[in-house]
Amino acid sequence: MHTDGGLTTAVIGLCLQDHIPRSTILFSHREQPQPWTSKKEKTVRALEPPSNIRIVVEHYQMNPFPLLRSRKIIFLFSWFTSLALILYGCASGHRVPFTDTLPPQRNLSVYEQRLQTAVTSSRHLALEEIGRVSYPGFQAPLWRIWFRPDGAVKYKVLFNAGIHGNVPAGAECALRFVEAIARKPENYKDIAFEIIPLVNPWGWTHDIRFNQAGIDVNRDFATFNSQEAIIIKQALGADQYSMMFDLHEDPGAKGFYMYQYGLEDRQVGEQIVAAIQDMGYPVEQDVKMVLLKTQNGIIDAPMWGLKYMQLTGQLSIANYFRLHHSHYVYTVETPTSLPFEDRLVMQRTAVDMLVDYYTK
Repeated sequence: MHTDGGLTTAVIGLCLQDHIPRSTILFSHREQPQPWTSKKEKTVRALEPPSNIRIVVEHYQMNPFPLLRSRKIIFLFSWFTSLALILYGCASGHRVPFTDTLPPQRNLSVYEQRLQTAVTSSRHLALEEIGRVSYPGFQAPLWRIWFRPDGAVKYKVLFNAGIHGNVPAGAECALRFVEAIARKPENYKDIAFEIIPLVNPWGWTHDIRFNQAGIDVNRDFATFNSQEAIIIKQALGADQYSMMFDLHEDPGAKGFYMYQYGLEDRQVGEQIVAAIQDMGYPVEQDVKMVLLKTQNGIIDAPMWGLKYMQLTGQLSIANYFRLHHSHYVYTVETPTSLPFEDRLVMQRTAVDMLVDYYTK
């Protein structure tokens, strides 16, 4: 508390040792406080600081039941505080903006040309620019590719890739998927697809995780400080989907794994993991995300965890999808340590099996 005469602080500490059955009360002020007298009955003592503000402290002789309750409260408070700090610290967060002119590592024009070629080759496909990111010396569109079958639509599936620019297999997998459905649209007779193949074009072009502003776009779907997250939020509106998934990669992983969000059913995840193993690829068994870890290549993220991350302002795009747009949401992770084509095989396997499981 602040007074006209300076800062007065009162720190009330609870002695949890069994041999000290009373509260300890410490005061810090310009003048030394008078000692307390312990009594069984409730006592009220007044301290008169120079500012004439009256501070009343109620002091009780403690019994075992409040002591146990106090211990539980302190334990829970400490646990949740530690969890908050750990989760916040484990989020990749942001960094300072990139102000230097960086040489491009990938050609965005070539990527766009391949998309255009695939879309114009099929009457089932359309290419939409849902927004543009604009940074000093760099501008690029965010695309959404639409696929519509000839028949009635029974399922709507959305997936995205390229949210982290330094893990490129997802963006390539999304592009090859568009090229594949342009050639064989009959494979999806009642499914409508929406594909956002490159969420972070600046990061992808420069092989950098963040966008040019230094924002980790995959931690920005609670605060929406990035241009990319705002564009996607506005594009999706209140639309609902049969299923959504995010194509990702993990530079620190040794094998394939995937997230599922707020689901009890692990069947499709287990089938995908088994298929990946049958092809001779490794499955990650040692990813630990604070309270979450892989169990045979699958991380089960509970709904309370998603809501908690939203409160911390560190929500991922898949978390956002699960909270607002679909009951069935997955993130596919491949290890960047493996050859590029092998990662594409794993990602396409996961895509095909997810789509088949929820639409057949």
